[in-house]
Amino acid sequence: MANLASRLLAAARLRLEALRARLAGPPLGGGCGYPEGEIVARAILGRRALYPRGYGAVAFGGPRRGCRRSPPAMEDLLVLAPPAFTPGRLEVLAEKFREPLYSDVETGGTLGGFRVRLPLAVASMGSTDVASRYSLAIARGAARAGVVYGVGENVATVRGYDRRLTRGHPSLLERLTAYLSEAAERGLGGVTIQQSVEDAYDELWNRVYSDKRIDPYIDEGMVAFEVKVGQGAKPGLGGVIRVPRGEAERLSRKYRLDFDPGGRWATRYSAPATFTAEILRGMIRNMRTSYPRVRIWVKLGGFRDALEAVRIAAGEGADAVVLDGGEGGTGLAPIPALRHLGLPTIAMAAAARRARELGYSVDIMLSGGLYSGFHLVASLALGASGIAAGRPFLIAAAAAGPRGVERYVESVLVEAQMLASALGKYRLDRLGPEDLAAVDPHAARALGVAYALNPQWGAAAAREAGRAAL
Repeated sequence: MANLASRLLAAARLRLEALRARLAGPPLGGGCGYPEGEIVARAILGRRALYPRGYGAVAFGGPRRGCRRSPPAMEDLLVLAPPAFTPGRLEVLAEKFREPLYSDVETGGTLGGFRVRLPLAVASMGSTDVASRYSLAIARGAARAGVVYGVGENVATVRGYDRRLTRGHPSLLERLTAYLSEAAERGLGGVTIQQSVEDAYDELWNRVYSDKRIDPYIDEGMVAFEVKVGQGAKPGLGGVIRVPRGEAERLSRKYRLDFDPGGRWATRYSAPATFTAEILRGMIRNMRTSYPRVRIWVKLGGFRDALEAVRIAAGEGADAVVLDGGEGGTGLAPIPALRHLGLPTIAMAAAARRARELGYSVDIMLSGGLYSGFHLVASLALGASGIAAGRPFLIAAAAAGPRGVERYVESVLVEAQMLASALGKYRLDRLGPEDLAAVDPHAARALGVAYALNPQWGAAAAREAGRAAL
């Protein structure tokens, strides 16, 4: 009996350790010391151990690197470098007959073919529970804030096109009209719509393009179709969500499904689309012919050949390319993808910088762990046209609904104005690499900016070093 009690106690301790590790989000594939807790979690949970806690129902929660060194974030490598002499401020002073204020910084312009109040976009979010439940609050808040709103793949197929297929989850048309009806009144913004392999079975883009309820917004230039080549959270993988059995049975003819033991829940897999340079080139050309009234966006994950994809998209006349780094979506991807797949956002920033030096004519947006006015200002200074964010909008909507989304955007806008004015720039599109310095010499070379610890190394020299490095 004593031995049995000891074994039961040991088993209980192991289960408790697994639970604790699960709640903490165990770093799959390594961490500090030997990962006993992770192995126990695998033994108890099986394939479910490959997903973050609350997978699909929370906006974050997946481990990135555990105790290993994380990829450096933008704020770890870059600082803004304000000048003592600000001729741009003098221009504004002469124009306004007073000393300029940060609120004089102009933030509006165009992004991916849309007029916007701020070069910020809601990254395309699909059919996961959390993205779906907060989709209308985000749509309304984004429309009122004058920023672009993205609708991700699988929404129509899983949640319904113009009627709800799952209780509490808006259809695709609800998302679109919630945003477009308010955005059109203000004359700002636009919506991007992704189409997965499974959505294509029902010809989603054709359906949207021919829908009389959407047609007026298409005529106003407020709709884009976004080609998803990949995303930062799981480049090279398709969408994955957990669904109850009844819903799984409805989706079984289009998706790969793995049922849990007991069969109450299943994991639904969306197939990643297959691309080559020729396929992407042909797809954009076909879209320009088939859908001449919509904008064309392309979304890329942290791919090693992202710069080549940007070149193709620019050459074929795409309106925007989103470069989504590996820091994106830490609650909405499998743990192996979060830990091991994709180049970090700072590498995508280097690709954007290089694309500008090569003269690629397309709006380039950075995303992946970006959320602040600093991130926006630094990205613009590196040559990006704007940034996209997902989780910040989910969190803002969960905290305070549409008004929370508006306040979040307002905070980013004011922060960007403050920082840009300190740099002596009173239009965001006048930011440049001279406004940045890197605290790491390798980052300075890769990004083509000044090295902060060497005052003799100016931005021009850094750009030359960057060209040599890249």
